[in-house]
Amino acid sequence: MGDFRGDRGLRGDAAPAARGGGPLRVLMVVDSLDVGGAERHVVDLVLALHREGHDVTVACSVSGSLAESLEASRIPVRPLVGSIVKRRVSRPYALGLRKILREGRFDVVHAHVYSSAAASALATVGTGRPLVVTEHTEALWQGTNGRLFSFWMYRRVARVIAVSDAIRRRLIERDNVPPAKITLVPNSVPPVRGSYGDTLPLPAELGEGPLVGVVARLQPEKGVTNFVTAAAHVAKEFPAARFVVVGDGPLREELFALAEGLGVRERFLFLGFRPNAQALIKLMDVVAVPSVSEGTPLVVLEAMGAGVPVVASKVGGIPDQISHGQEGILVPPADSRALGDALLELLRNPERARRMGEAGRSRAGTEFSHENMVRRVEGVYRAALADTKFSG
Repeated sequence: MGDFRGDRGLRGDAAPAARGGGPLRVLMVVDSLDVGGAERHVVDLVLALHREGHDVTVACSVSGSLAESLEASRIPVRPLVGSIVKRRVSRPYALGLRKILREGRFDVVHAHVYSSAAASALATVGTGRPLVVTEHTEALWQGTNGRLFSFWMYRRVARVIAVSDAIRRRLIERDNVPPAKITLVPNSVPPVRGSYGDTLPLPAELGEGPLVGVVARLQPEKGVTNFVTAAAHVAKEFPAARFVVVGDGPLREELFALAEGLGVRERFLFLGFRPNAQALIKLMDVVAVPSVSEGTPLVVLEAMGAGVPVVASKVGGIPDQISHGQEGILVPPADSRALGDALLELLRNPERARRMGEAGRSRAGTEFSHENMVRRVEGVYRAALADTKFSG
């Protein structure tokens, strides 16, 4: 790590405004600005911080479609590597971040997702700039090398934000992070601006009836194959039900074939990626979240905010978002029969489904308020700055 030590040109006091409690200069770091839960969280957070008067620059290994809203608000976006850096330590990424730190007088660096956290930890060595890391997943993929690097990284970060209690426990029990260094800040989503005037292009052959939907990236950990299998069970017992999948990914063709093989392809609408997915949720009667591993998915909060009941796997931070029998129903992961039975329960009891939806709307507006989430993140920044000041 010789290139990342002792760069005296980066040391010095934080900007005066930061010391006085005024606007902060934040370097936000995320692997990419392509569509994903953590990426959307970052963009929404950056836009909110910008509206509060903070000066935010976003750095990433590569850009993506989510950059458009940042650029429309004249928020600088700095792609640093020619291809996405994911689940690995990248020296070029770290050197790019180091260059940005030389150019700008940032108060705090806030990194999301493993590769960006790793690169930021290297880039901030010797700079005196506090590093905040948000952990979005339980990092079940990490092997020995990833865990060893994480152990070093957590020793030098100023503060760690955990988006769920399960992640907080992992940080303490597996990674030996001191509890005092961790702040639990659940994910949130800003309310949809404007009306829900969007419509779903439902073919006539789908018929009339309640609509059950999934909004997810079509990759294995999202469990959409389990949803298609569960839908076949539901269709036999509740023929009026219709199903929609919003999202794209590597399993798209496989899901088409599965629906065809199970005889329910005519009951399905595969929409692909839609930028208005949050608004489309409002048009669904039940939202399914069949993930086999998860952090704290934004789609759960979006459904709650829209007043739509949720049937979700009991994994990761989902139990922090949904109380079983209150805002929705929790089922074991990878259990398509349990998922189908829970969907049937709500389809057969629309009044219960309505009550769950209203309970979710109420909880989303209080416990998971986006405004409150932003305030808590600002508090973490100032605590990190205070730690750095008193540690010299």
